[in-house]
Amino acid sequence: MKEPLEFLGIKIPKEKKKQLEKYANKYHNGNISMAIREFIDKGLSVNSYKDEITFIREMINEELEATLNPYMNRLLSISSKGAIMSASSHYALAEVLNKLVAPEDRRILEEVLTENKKKGYVYITSKDYKLDE
Repeated sequence: MKEPLEFLGIKIPKEKKKQLEKYANKYHNGNISMAIREFIDKGLSVNSYKDEITFIREMINEELEATLNPYMNRLLSISSKGAIMSASSHYALAEVLNKLVAPEDRRILEEVLTENKKKGYVYITSKDYKLDE
């Protein structure tokens, strides 16, 4: 059943009227009233949802946190273990090399280890995502 319509006289700029006529010809067989009603419906529905946006965002954030937190915690745990193993390897290498290198060359060894630690830091903090190359 069709909804009863009421008359509403409006005035719009000439250029807007031309645009509206062009739109109505393309989508509503030239019926400008139908085009205007469509725009009014869209505008009203958008404005009514604006009031609910905060609530919707909160719900989405809660769902994302509930879904992603376990995975993020697992990734953090893996990353931490990798960092610990890397540091352990570095210090084990330094200790072994310190025992194998002659005392007069140990200063050079310390410089090499320090320089490589700096290179590792630069590598980790770089934004080079092409790790395979």
